[in-house]
Amino acid sequence: MCSGGKRRREEVRARNQQSRLDQEARRKQAELDRLAQQRVAVAQQQQERSSALQAQQSQQIAAQQAESALLQEQQVQRIAGIEGRAAASTAAAEKSKVESMAAGRAVASSLGVLSKAERAQGRTASVSKRGGKSRGSRQTTASLNIGATSSGSGSGSNLSI
Repeated sequence: MCSGGKRRREEVRARNQQSRLDQEARRKQAELDRLAQQRVAVAQQQQERSSALQAQQSQQIAAQQAESALLQEQQVQRIAGIEGRAAASTAAAEKSKVESMAAGRAVASSLGVLSKAERAQGRTASVSKRGGKSRGSRQTTASLNIGATSSGSGSGSNLSI
């Protein structure tokens, strides 16, 4: 009987050992399942985050393209305005040049006419001859009649402004 009791104890020990090993395997498997679920959850979060970032990027690209188109349109308008002002300025400068040249020709023509005109000079005051031994400067011999006539010697005002 001794051999039957020993074998039985070994079987019980083997069953207990197997039970402990099975329990340890279930615990490890549960831990692996928990880690796998965490990885799946993290992967889903990353996928959702990636989708959200891609949508945000698409919106930003669309907004930047719209802003770029607006800026290009504004630049075209500014260039057109600058070109218009430049053309107007060039036309004004050309007009001013033509007017200046016409005024210059008119002045030159007037000066030419004046230079060719006969120079009629009025009578100047006569100067007395110096006496033999008299001292002093010579004097004019014109008489002064203020207001007597509108022309002649001594007429008019002697104003120098």
